[in-house]
Amino acid sequence: MKSLKKLVTLNKYLLAAGLAATFVSCKDDDDMPGTPAVGNIAAVASGDAQFSTLVAALTKAELVTTLQGAGPFTVFAPNNAAFTKAGITSLNTLTKEALTPILTSHVVSGEVKAADVKSGVAKTVNANNDIYLSKNADGVFINGNIKVIATDVDASNGVIHVIDNVIVPPSKSLVEVAQGNADFTELVSLVLAADPAVATALSAASATGLTVFAPTNAAFTELYKTTPKATLTAPANRTLLTNVLLYHVVPGRVFSTDLPNVTGEVATANPSGKVTFNLSGGAKVIGKTSGNSNITAANILATNGVIHVIDKVLMP
Repeated sequence: MKSLKKLVTLNKYLLAAGLAATFVSCKDDDDMPGTPAVGNIAAVASGDAQFSTLVAALTKAELVTTLQGAGPFTVFAPNNAAFTKAGITSLNTLTKEALTPILTSHVVSGEVKAADVKSGVAKTVNANNDIYLSKNADGVFINGNIKVIATDVDASNGVIHVIDNVIVPPSKSLVEVAQGNADFTELVSLVLAADPAVATALSAASATGLTVFAPTNAAFTELYKTTPKATLTAPANRTLLTNVLLYHVVPGRVFSTDLPNVTGEVATANPSGKVTFNLSGGAKVIGKTSGNSNITAANILATNGVIHVIDKVLMP
């Protein structure tokens, strides 16, 4: 009987000790600090030294308050090295008015995580400038030559993706870019000699833009050895010239970083002409009768499209 009483007493002590331990444990848990709340986009950027130039630019443009707002926002954030790569080594010469269209071109309304990024146009909060995303096996790119180098930096009002260059909105049309480049004087002269519809199309373009594979003067000089310029510009051959020039134009914006996803023949503005691409040993566009033309410079952005420089005239 005494043994039974001792057992009951022991059980009471054990139960009391267990309750005490549970109480202490709960109290300790209550006293432990929780995970710190993630700050807004402006705060996250301000707390990261690699964004010091970006934060200074946002401050000068008076956009910090915007990125403290409810959002959500997706920010493609250039790090300090990106500003240097873009040739922006000082903000002293850039006014608020100059910085605002640049910085707002890095911000997309809504939260887009890396896994949800798709190739195509992305509307930014700069109503006058969209950006163009390419997603391929090598990652995500903007406007063909800006790479996303880190993704999904969380903030309370959105997400940050780090990029290796600065997005600068284009200011010239396709025609204006060509006219301002001394290596395209032959191309410009032939466009003026062709059907006026060619120049009109290149000046206007549609909302989806155009891609132009632009032969250099040297490329035309080589062509003239077999097809003299006088032959191309003769009034009787205007249709031929027009068809050749339209064969260098692809509807829509096709950046070099889109090419890995392109298979088969691609339609051109010449209704009866298609081109193909070969990326082995360097990017090449292939004309039906002219063969390979090397793309020697890519992703020259215009307000209404994009230009790639080629070293040989494409012939349908």
